[in-house]
Amino acid sequence: MQENRFVNKIIFISSVILASLLAFPINVFTTEHTVEKAVEKAVEKAVEKAVEKATEKTIERAAEKAAEKATEKVTEKKIESAVEKAIEKATEKATEITIEKAVEKAVEKAAEKSLEQEERPEKSRGPTKVNFFIFVIDIDKIDGSAQSFSANFHVGLSWKDRRLAEKTDAVRIIPLEKIWSPRIILVNQGGNVWESLPKVADVTPDGTVTYSQRYVGPLSQPLMLSNFPMDEHRFTIQLATAEDVEFVPEVKLGFSGGTISDNLSLTDWEIVKYEALSHPYEPIEAVSTPGFAFEFTAKRHFLYYLWQVILPLALIVMMSLSVLWIDRSNAGAQIGLATSAMLALITYRFILARLLPKLPYMTRMDYFTLGSTLLVFMALIEVIVTVTLYRDKHDRIVHNIEKFARFAFPILFLLMSGWFLSGLWKQ
Repeated sequence: MQENRFVNKIIFISSVILASLLAFPINVFTTEHTVEKAVEKAVEKAVEKAVEKATEKTIERAAEKAAEKATEKVTEKKIESAVEKAIEKATEKATEITIEKAVEKAVEKAAEKSLEQEERPEKSRGPTKVNFFIFVIDIDKIDGSAQSFSANFHVGLSWKDRRLAEKTDAVRIIPLEKIWSPRIILVNQGGNVWESLPKVADVTPDGTVTYSQRYVGPLSQPLMLSNFPMDEHRFTIQLATAEDVEFVPEVKLGFSGGTISDNLSLTDWEIVKYEALSHPYEPIEAVSTPGFAFEFTAKRHFLYYLWQVILPLALIVMMSLSVLWIDRSNAGAQIGLATSAMLALITYRFILARLLPKLPYMTRMDYFTLGSTLLVFMALIEVIVTVTLYRDKHDRIVHNIEKFARFAFPILFLLMSGWFLSGLWKQ
């Protein structure tokens, strides 16, 4: 019974299982189909979401990149634009500055060129007035044999040129070659004359031009030394120009046109008088150019030659004349003294030649030394003649000759000395 129940259970269970097995494929199919669809849908949704999400991220990234690129591009463009504008502005400014400088330089060059090529100021009104002032700093020496003297002097010129006037308070310094100037020359320049100051002019706001120059060197001066050593001469510092100007002496410190220093290097000359004046330069009678001059008169110191030349020479002559009072019986002493005087005079003349100017004509000193030499020689001849006559027993003739010589020779020397000293009053 129990076995039947067990068999029935088995049969029931088998039936249920069979029924379940028969019904299972449909459910499984249905379920599988549903699941597939669900999965597909889920996958689609997931894909869609993933795509959407990926798309969103891609788009965001693309947008970010695009934005970055756009920003970079915009920034680059802005920077480029800013740089271009800065370059343009800098170029414009540099161009403006360059143009301004070029214009200024062109104006300056044009002004300078116009001034260089311009005629003298106020040409239509006649000669241009130029003020002058000369200050003689020193006269180094006067060389009579070379017909020259060395001077150190300062020249100041001033004139008005309204073309140079400017509305400014500053005094401008302009090179002399850039403006009109009288262009003076030192006419009697006798060698290398040094110009120690720069060739520039001071121009005041009202157009007044001032030019200064210092000259140092030898100047030629024709001298007539016939009255040497009691001579007195007029020396000239002559300046001139080829321009049509009128030189006017300028008054400074009470001096009109110029003055001279009180302390000069000259030792054997004395400045007697001087003056500065408007003096045209006339090399020949038919030619005359505007000019001005500083003239001074110098007198030679005679005392130097009196003590150093005249007195020793007079002593030699008197020594030679002393033989006339030596007893004729002492012929050896007479001849020896006369010969010694003659030799001393010859030696003295060689020494004297270094002090006297070498000239093609005779001076007062030359005549005096020549007369003294002849007088000494005549005394020597007189001694020789009287000694010879005395030995030949011509006492009377010797006595007459000695008597004449003792009177005539001193008188002759006194007359010669008087004529020589008279030159002191013929200056």
